Amino acid sequence: MHKSLFSAVVVISVLFLVFVSCGTEDDFFGPPDFSTVPEPYNTGGVEPVSPEEGVEVYILEEGTGPFYLTSRDEVMLFLTLRTNEGEIIYSTFANGFENPVPVLMRNSGNYQNTFRQDVIQFAYTPGLRIGLLGMKEGEKRSVIVSPEKGYGNVPSGSPNAAYRESTLIYDIRVSTIGP
Repeated sequence: MHKSLFSAVVVISVLFLVFVSCGTEDDFFGPPDFSTVPEPYNTGGVEPVSPEEGVEVYILEEGTGPFYLTSRDEVMLFLTLRTNEGEIIYSTFANGFENPVPVLMRNSGNYQNTFRQDVIQFAYTPGLRIGLLGMKEGEKRSVIVSPEKGYGNVPSGSPNAAYRESTLIYDIRVSTIGP
């Protein structure tokens, strides 16, 4: 009997804490702070490469090393995703952090997916995948993605449906490439 009473008290306490925390101004799951995100890369004077229709790649700083990014690799990268209008959608620099995120190339951009602030996987688009291929460690690129290669076909109820008609700009710097 004591175990069931104790279990009931624990469950009620947890539910109470969840209920109380949801109503506070200090929302743990609130929107990210983008005030620490660097300015967009300057693509002025750089000739774009168009590896596929709907994707333009500006190589701003050549990478080094013997390896280049292929469709079977895992890559650690710094990334900021903006709309053409300048609205930041996702950044590895949000909330004062500066940590690269892992991206499995075999999963990136095979389909357009819904977006969530806390999961880089949902920032994948076919255009991102195309723009990453061939990069080397340390390389900086700005990848411009048309709506058709971005979020153009996501369902209307998706969190990133607001970006279906947006041209996306990915500012990317490769940290490391792994097998």
